[in-house]
Amino acid sequence: MDWLYILVPLVIIIVAFLAFKKKPKAAPPKIETAEKVEVAHRPELQEVVKEAVAPVKKEVSFSERLKLGLSRSRSEVWGKLSGLFSGPGLDENTIDSIEELLYSADIGTATVGELIEEVKKKTKEGNLTENSFKTFLFDFLKNKMAPVQEKVDHSLYTFDSSAPKTTKVIMVVGVNGAGKTTTIGKLATKLRAQGATVVVGACDTFRAAAVDQLQVWCDRAGATMIRAKEGANPSGVGYDALQAAVNANADYCILDTAGRLHTKENLMDELAKSKNVLKKIDPTAPHQILLVIDAITGQNALRQAEEFHKTLGLTGLIFTKCDGSSKAGSAVTIVEQLKLPIAYIGVGESAEDLDVFNVDDYLHALLGS
Repeated sequence: MDWLYILVPLVIIIVAFLAFKKKPKAAPPKIETAEKVEVAHRPELQEVVKEAVAPVKKEVSFSERLKLGLSRSRSEVWGKLSGLFSGPGLDENTIDSIEELLYSADIGTATVGELIEEVKKKTKEGNLTENSFKTFLFDFLKNKMAPVQEKVDHSLYTFDSSAPKTTKVIMVVGVNGAGKTTTIGKLATKLRAQGATVVVGACDTFRAAAVDQLQVWCDRAGATMIRAKEGANPSGVGYDALQAAVNANADYCILDTAGRLHTKENLMDELAKSKNVLKKIDPTAPHQILLVIDAITGQNALRQAEEFHKTLGLTGLIFTKCDGSSKAGSAVTIVEQLKLPIAYIGVGESAEDLDVFNVDDYLHALLGS
């Protein structure tokens, strides 16, 4: 019976081995769903699928943001212009329609008149077609803006750590509602992201909500904000902010001024006083005086710019809220008539929606070219 003690365990081992032996896994049947088949046969969907499953969100460039922001102007005005071409030439009715569209975009009378004359001339010569119209319009508008835009000193808005250490003073003005406070917050954020030290003066002491809003932006950006009690002297706050910036050897001092109606002479005089007070600390200050213009105001923006320029001697403009207006083309008239360059353009609420103005990018986004 001794052999049973050997045989039984051996049988158990063999049975267990056969029971748990790993069988080769059969390949799963190939299943091609209707959705997969459709994507495979529609190349335009493949990029959409790739974007949907991408692990990291694709960064949107500012030029793409600008195109999206100017979509209303493009679709309601500028995109319709080339569509008016229906034959080898333009009749009077079509030319009148072109003129009407340009006026609806708040392009100035002189600019519209000159453009229409060029259109008539090129039409008679047979040098203007639907395909060439956008190119013609692009070149015409660029010739109006480019010479003025060359005046922009980008070194004042782009931080260079290797440059001599000085405090650049930027005074920002504008009427209430133009987006001045938000724009200053965005500008401070962008400069801080470049490594610059920034002091912001909350000189709009008549609007507590504006000061609190600016404080939130500065806290997020890591910028220092100088504020005073509600109703304090705006000029005094500007003076204190610049003094603090100089003492700290800060790279930038940005001053948010009280919103002013350009029709109120005494209020404009207060702005001039705020500007002159800064010279007690730095005779060259402010180095930039930028007017924030709301694109929605159209031709009224030109009137604002004229009055602020007369009082303060503006050095440039910041064009905001272009994403909510069909009149973003008014920038052409403002730049041409006042000979003031646009330093920044804004097309949204986030800091990434504000960037240095580029003529080519602006016109391509506006015309859809």
